[in-house]
Amino acid sequence: MTGAHTRLSFTDERASSTVGKIVFAGVGNTLAGDDGVGIHMVRELKRLLPADDRVLFSELEGDLYEIWDMLPGTDVFVFLDAVTGDSPGMIRVGKTLPRAYTPSFHQSDLSAVVTSLQKLWDGEFPRWTLWGISIDLPEELGEGLSEPVRTAAHEAVETMVELLIGKGLNVDGAVIRIPCTD
Repeated sequence: MTGAHTRLSFTDERASSTVGKIVFAGVGNTLAGDDGVGIHMVRELKRLLPADDRVLFSELEGDLYEIWDMLPGTDVFVFLDAVTGDSPGMIRVGKTLPRAYTPSFHQSDLSAVVTSLQKLWDGEFPRWTLWGISIDLPEELGEGLSEPVRTAAHEAVETMVELLIGKGLNVDGAVIRIPCTD
């Protein structure tokens, strides 16, 4: 992608209309090891994707209800987070993936928070999805990701970038593309 002129293209296949702002939001606590995988993923996406004023990258390390402040003008959310799973390092995509680590009331389950915000929001709620990486619950504080989680996070980000520059990343019918032109 280096050196190429790029422009993000957002279309809604259901309504054949243009989609505006997309937010990639990494969720987690980087001081709790693998729980910070969402933050690592959003940082990698920000590094790999070209700058565009319609694309925002957010790190949610505390109160998930901060999402409320991002709702105005947002058409699509792609949340990145640590989730529960059978073994660490599995990539899961969906809306009802349970959060792997909830150290305090301020870090609630993402699906539950978004569901409550949808009920409070007046108007059409942004489309959204969650890309999760399964982790083992952290047993002690410390920065950095375990090898299976780091590998899965890198693979998930590569997959998202490939979709964005290829056939498109579909979020509830909104297809997000990055057409590359010379």
